[in-house]
Amino acid sequence: MLCHACYAEPDAIADCTACRGTGRATRMPLCEEAWSEVVPGLWQGGHDVRSQAGTAGVVGAEFDLVVSLAVREGSGPADGVEHVVLRMADAGVDAALAARVDALAAQVVAALADGRRVLVRCSGGLNRSGLVVAAALVRQGRTPDEAIGLVRAARGPWALTNPGFVAHLRTLGPGGLALG
Repeated sequence: MLCHACYAEPDAIADCTACRGTGRATRMPLCEEAWSEVVPGLWQGGHDVRSQAGTAGVVGAEFDLVVSLAVREGSGPADGVEHVVLRMADAGVDAALAARVDALAAQVVAALADGRRVLVRCSGGLNRSGLVVAAALVRQGRTPDEAIGLVRAARGPWALTNPGFVAHLRTLGPGGLALG
């Protein structure tokens, strides 16, 4: 997990007091909110939040499409809400996972183009959901670094601290296609 302060960027890592120059974090806090709007209509979130209230991460009918990368019994969404489930680990990105993330990103972008409200969620609402949300933003025409910045601005500095996810996102070119 990358440091939330310097993100292991070579120009910042040597002077980083948060990680003491290692570029790595040793812990990751929970978010205050179950979900946050990244761009209009596109929300990112998770099951676990600081309040730990039993209903904090439960989705009802607030969204038209919910993409769950981790599933908890009783966490919704409500009947009638489109729900796509792809269980994935907060680990690296191989070719098979890259293809699945790309397909989810395309589905998210299509739903947004139709004016639908979309939530992409995982356990903490930081890395796995951030990967799919950022991939969707790149598909919409943003650069990978712009997409990463939007995710971090919405969910906090601990979002997208998985170095494998960040590396994968930085391979994406216009329209979300992997560069040679």
